Amino acid sequence: MASNVLKKVIAPVIPYITIGVGLLVLHNVWIAIIAYHIGMVAIILVSREHIPLRKLLQTNNYIIPLFTAVLGASGGVLLYLLWPLLSIPPDINVYLQNIGLTQRAWPLFLVYFALVNPWIEEYYWRGYLGSDRKFIILNDILFSGYHVMVMAGKVETIWLLVVFAALMMGAWFWRQSNRVSHGLLSSLASHMAADITVIFTIFWLTGIH
Repeated sequence: MASNVLKKVIAPVIPYITIGVGLLVLHNVWIAIIAYHIGMVAIILVSREHIPLRKLLQTNNYIIPLFTAVLGASGGVLLYLLWPLLSIPPDINVYLQNIGLTQRAWPLFLVYFALVNPWIEEYYWRGYLGSDRKFIILNDILFSGYHVMVMAGKVETIWLLVVFAALMMGAWFWRQSNRVSHGLLSSLASHMAADITVIFTIFWLTGIH
C-alpha cells in the first residue's frame, strides 16, 4: 500500500514541490534543479521497484534512438525560430541572473542540465514511472505540466498551451519509442538532444554570454 502511494501519488508531484519551492518561492534555479534531482533519486532508492541502470542504454534497434534524437534536437531549432513570436520579456536576462544564472554560473549549468538531467529524468519518468500503455496517461500530463509551471509568466498564455500539448505528446512519444525498442535509450537520446539544443538556444539568445 505504501509503495503504491509513493509511486501513484508522491512521485509524480515531486517536480511541482521541489521546483515550485526552489524557483517560485526561493527564486534560485540551482536549489530547484538539485532538489528535484535529489527528490527523484530518493524516491527511487526507497522504492521496491529497481530497474537495472543498463536499461538506459538498451534498445533492440539503434535506428530508433537515432531518429528520436533528431526529433529531440528539433526542439532547440524550433525555439530559435519561434523566439521572436513568444513575447519573451526584454529583460529576461535580468530574471535569469536573479535566479542564479549569472555569466559565471551559466557554463556549469549548461553542462549539468544537458548531461545530467536527461539521465535522471528518463530513469524516473519513463523507467520507474513508465508504462507500456499505448494511450496518453496521467504521468505524461504531469511531466508536461511542471515544465509549463516553470515557463508561466515568461511567454504568452497561448504559447503555454502549445508547449503543454507538445510536451505531453512528447512524453507519450518517448514512452512509445521505448515500448517498441524495449529499452530507455530512445527516450534518453531524444531527451538529451532536446535539453542540449534548448538550453544552449536560451543561453545564446538571452545574451548573457
